[in-house]
Amino acid sequence: MSETIRVTVECFGELERLMQAESVTVDVDAPHTSAELIVCAQRQYPAAADLLSRTACARGDRLLAATDTLAENDTVALIPPVSGGQPASDSHHLTDAPLDLDALMDETADDECGALVVFGGTVRLANNGREVASMDYSAYGPLAARTIADIEAETIERFDVSACRIQHRTGRLGLGAVSVYIVVRAVHRAAAFDAARNALEELKARVAVWKNEHYADGSSAYLEGTEVVQPERPRKP
Repeated sequence: MSETIRVTVECFGELERLMQAESVTVDVDAPHTSAELIVCAQRQYPAAADLLSRTACARGDRLLAATDTLAENDTVALIPPVSGGQPASDSHHLTDAPLDLDALMDETADDECGALVVFGGTVRLANNGREVASMDYSAYGPLAARTIADIEAETIERFDVSACRIQHRTGRLGLGAVSVYIVVRAVHRAAAFDAARNALEELKARVAVWKNEHYADGSSAYLEGTEVVQPERPRKP
């Protein structure tokens, strides 16, 4: 086995700033695992070392365990704590176009349901005492889209609702723009409200979306996020 292999890593969220590129190469020492990738990336990019310690690795639409092995010329996405890369291509769940609530309503229509809950998240004027001018939403598309689909299916099964649809916006959004819609339909209102709230909390905790807040004074900052649940490391209580 070669002592080192070269892996291309895609940097998302604040890692793009700390590692000064959307994509970099990292020389990974044996045993060539995703855990060793993080160690080698920390050594190569010390400014990102702290955030890398809380970063998950993904290949395609699957999170990697610490012991998963990598190969020469692999491409791995680095997933820092999520707060919400490249704009996603799956318009069913993520889109850089304005969200269409009417389409989501038509898609979930069910005459047997007596309850409809719609949640919309918008860009607000102020956050933590600072005036907000706009918000950039970025996503790791393959993993984010699959996770949203998983949340929809889990919500329908857990709360016995007829439909749950989630769609998230990417790109630069101005004040008042809708960044996410959650639409839930159920026979009764209690289940619909509970399901919508749960879907929102799961979205915030699990989906690979990052928020870069731009302020009226010209500065910007990524919002603090939730560390992604990795295969060998469950979510912290």
